Amino acid sequence: MKNKMGKKMIVWMTMTALFAALMIRIGTPETVQAAVRLNSTKKTMVIGDTYKLKIKGTSKTVKWSSSNSRVATVSSKGVVKAKKTGTATITAKVGSNKYKCKITVKTQQSAYRGTLISLLNKERRRYGYASFDKNSLLQQAAQKRAKELATRFSHNRPNGDRWTSSISMKYDFRRAAENIARDFVSPQQVADAWMEKSSTKAKIVSKYYDEIGVGVYLAPDGYLYWCAIFAKEK
Repeated sequence: MKNKMGKKMIVWMTMTALFAALMIRIGTPETVQAAVRLNSTKKTMVIGDTYKLKIKGTSKTVKWSSSNSRVATVSSKGVVKAKKTGTATITAKVGSNKYKCKITVKTQQSAYRGTLISLLNKERRRYGYASFDKNSLLQQAAQKRAKELATRFSHNRPNGDRWTSSISMKYDFRRAAENIARDFVSPQQVADAWMEKSSTKAKIVSKYYDEIGVGVYLAPDGYLYWCAIFAKEK
């Protein structure tokens, strides 16, 4: 009797081991599915840029498509090209499964605005101040001022008014200040230049301002003009 029980036990253990080995070898459908993924599900691009999307975890054929080819196209190899401002969804189809990446396309100037704000906020935090809040009215005014700087590079506007007239009718400010720049080709260069000069640095790392608007304008002569407005409402 004991001999028979021992044989049954050996058979059961052997079958269990074989089953476990088989599961490890082939994997469950859930395990295989979870391993397949895109290298990115969200990407911001500048017009003219390219980006390589890749499917990881499978060697199967991938079919690529774009929901809006006017904004972004995708090649048969997953290379995305930004064409026009807007959003598009890039889909990678593997068998019956679909994997998606949301592409947001911006102009260079628009992307630069966000980058410059991030850099200036990084400097504020380094000195113990809270980040600036982005204000839409200040953004509009700063963009208008950046364009005006191509005509007259001054804190006075082309019509002779002080720069504060660009916000005074819309933004009830307690304090306001403006930094301007030209001839720089990147947000990092602008941030570095402003931080190196005491008068412009004092506006960035200051307790008197808590909101910001940034403008970047590419003039017909090929130069970039930059403006940052710092303010605090009453």
